[in-house]
Amino acid sequence: MTEQEIYQKFIDYVSNPVFGFTESVHMMPMITSFITPEEAELMTGFPMSGASLDEIAAMKKMDPADLAPKIEALCKKGLVYEAIRGDSSRYRLVLAPEMFLRMTYWDGKDKEPTRSMAPHANKYYMDGWYDQTRPFPHPGLRAIPINQTVEAGKTILPFEDVVKVIDNYEYYSVSHCPCRQRHKLDPDFEESPFPSEVCLHFDELGRYIVKHGHGREITKEETLEILKKAADAGLVHGLENQTDNPETLCNCDLEYCTFFKPHHQLNFDKSVDQSNYQVEVTPETCKACGLCIRRCPMDAIQMKFSTKATNKFRKAVVVDTDLCIGCGVCVHKCKTKSITLTRREETTQPPKTATELITLNAMAALQAKGVSTQ
Repeated sequence: MTEQEIYQKFIDYVSNPVFGFTESVHMMPMITSFITPEEAELMTGFPMSGASLDEIAAMKKMDPADLAPKIEALCKKGLVYEAIRGDSSRYRLVLAPEMFLRMTYWDGKDKEPTRSMAPHANKYYMDGWYDQTRPFPHPGLRAIPINQTVEAGKTILPFEDVVKVIDNYEYYSVSHCPCRQRHKLDPDFEESPFPSEVCLHFDELGRYIVKHGHGREITKEETLEILKKAADAGLVHGLENQTDNPETLCNCDLEYCTFFKPHHQLNFDKSVDQSNYQVEVTPETCKACGLCIRRCPMDAIQMKFSTKATNKFRKAVVVDTDLCIGCGVCVHKCKTKSITLTRREETTQPPKTATELITLNAMAALQAKGVSTQ
């Protein structure tokens, strides 16, 4: 086969009716700058769900001893996922967005071929590739309130209490934000002023990350310190959008984040899913300093004249509750405690599992394309 034929087979294999490779001048440069023909050939036909080394060797008609270092190299490159459970491992091909937008950037290194691929990935992302997720009812992340920003005395739902969420894990790791790192490697973008090593992963995913050099192991106490640093910087806690064992907790900025960027630059209806909280304002104590406006990641806060305001400007902030995602970034730094998070009237439940999240999004995407899901 020619190299072109090898890459085309890989593209056809990885693509699916929900999320595939869309036509763009940036597609092939992104793929070929990052994946070699040999890697593309090995990954074509690679299991999409977990399989053992021996099972994959049988599929590929290879000796397990020869295959093992090749799979190890793909894991270190962020192209294959290893589920480590006790003394056994099962491997699967990662999804295309994870290959090109996420996993290879976790180590925060300026390295090839990631450096060459990043500009193509950023352009392809904006050139219709990520538009395929527009019909998804549930983004991959859900806002989770910053600790102690919910109104005192109010019960916090267990899946939205960041401290309780952190307590559920046995293993903690931290990586660099792949979104900020991807843009850092692209000469068309300025380096983000926000902290980079704030992407948190837990348990099985955390063990994979540490084993293959995508991050480092940390303690629970260090995890909480990173969350505080991120909150102080104005980053949004974005938890994997499921109630059962979410393994990723991002700290997102509005400019480069894979989830906020579609809302602000591609006119998506939403960025991350809202928490079950919204900002409530006490205009009598508002100083009209404008800090909360500058910190809001959704442009949901405005300063307006208020008959209740007592400051010299006679103004107080007003919140668009439809835009507010209940993250608490504004509340966290309000010196007068004039804004707080309070429970929304209607409480929504995230999908229970990753499988449910994927299924709901897939059905919506197929329906938007006119494909029957019956």
